Amino acid sequence: MRRLLSIAISALCIVAAIASPAWAQGKTYNHEMGTVTFDTPPTRIAVTNWSLAETVIALGIDPVAIADPDLYYEWVVTPDLPKDFVDIGQRQSPNLEALRKAKPDLILITKELAMAYDALSEIAPTMVISIFNNDQPALDSIRKATLKIADITGKQDRAQEILTQVDETLAHDGDRIRAVLGPDQKIVVIRINSDAQINVFGPPSLPNTVLAAMNIPTAYNGETTGWGFARGGLELLAPFANDTLAFIEPTPAPVRQRIVNSPLWKMQGFARKNRVYQVPAVWTYGGPYSVMRFADLLATQIENGPYK
Repeated sequence: MRRLLSIAISALCIVAAIASPAWAQGKTYNHEMGTVTFDTPPTRIAVTNWSLAETVIALGIDPVAIADPDLYYEWVVTPDLPKDFVDIGQRQSPNLEALRKAKPDLILITKELAMAYDALSEIAPTMVISIFNNDQPALDSIRKATLKIADITGKQDRAQEILTQVDETLAHDGDRIRAVLGPDQKIVVIRINSDAQINVFGPPSLPNTVLAAMNIPTAYNGETTGWGFARGGLELLAPFANDTLAFIEPTPAPVRQRIVNSPLWKMQGFARKNRVYQVPAVWTYGGPYSVMRFADLLATQIENGPYK
């Protein structure tokens, strides 16, 4: 009887090994600063960046450690953060002791934290996955990061679901926008930083790559920073007189009022032709949910009418 039981257990082990040959030997993944190997998919993931946090949540995993959670709800808004996680402080300088207490089995960072890579790697295996400022179109980069993290965590099916949802959302919202503006109206997307400074989003940015995926013509296709925007004063808006302008919140209300009531703003063609739209807060350096949130809100605001 004991011999039969031993044979049965051995057989089950062989079947399990055949079913998951790669995990039986561990799997190794490349990232921007090296490789990491996991014997099983990591489940306790710490994130130091909102785009990575959003991507992990999109894959159905609750991060165990998140940076700047209060500001997240002001700038990113959705998806909701999990009920329980460790607040590790600022994104630029996460609290290592708090991070250690979260007991992660994987830490995800972007290259902006490369200087802390060795210290973080002493706490848990650390991977550098930069979704922005990497010379890639933002939407392509978001897709690649989603698939990569899904591969690491064994969430490939969920990744396909969320990326299909993204494609369907962009197709639907593109139709909504064209139904109001027509097929040829170009859109320029900006963020107001202060009375004297704006960001105009260009080719590699999240707003512009999302517009392109929606088959909406983009108005600004010039040079940008690595983050996908040109920065300057209101004079940057002069070339867009015949286009539609969308500005993304949040903007301090007094600043917004001074900008839209300034002579330089009022003389612009988009202002005189009533082609200005206010888009509620969207994280323009986010992940799959930010992509869909931007498309949904832009389409809704255009349907609702121009900013007054």
